[in-house]
Amino acid sequence: MYFTTHLSCGLFCGALTKNSLGALCLGLVSHAALDMIPHHDYDSVGGAAVDIASGLVILSAMQTLFPGLSGPLLWGAIGGTIPDLEVALRRIFPGYKLRRLFPSHSGLLPHPQREFPKGVLVQFAIIAVCLFFCFSLGR
Repeated sequence: MYFTTHLSCGLFCGALTKNSLGALCLGLVSHAALDMIPHHDYDSVGGAAVDIASGLVILSAMQTLFPGLSGPLLWGAIGGTIPDLEVALRRIFPGYKLRRLFPSHSGLLPHPQREFPKGVLVQFAIIAVCLFFCFSLGR
């Protein structure tokens, strides 16, 4: 899954729980659940950079729009995205040897792939639904 997809679901977790610790925990659960949906993962640094920048803009906008939920939104986003740090470290540092721990990265849970463009369209739909509910709950 793309960073922005995980981040958007994490934002939804923050808006839903309205609690930083709950948002962090639910964000981690959401990461595993999203990884089990057939999706497309990018392989280029350029794609990753655009994705991460887009996600950070969305995070900033949501925290600005809903300042009372700023903490839970941030912690939900962190919970939703932080598991991919172990994947990113392997891509950035080819000699990185630590084994993958997160269940959907270690093989404990399925991590199915879907070809472009279907795998991207699935993610756009997830982002739209998560942000819609985030807006609805944030009001």
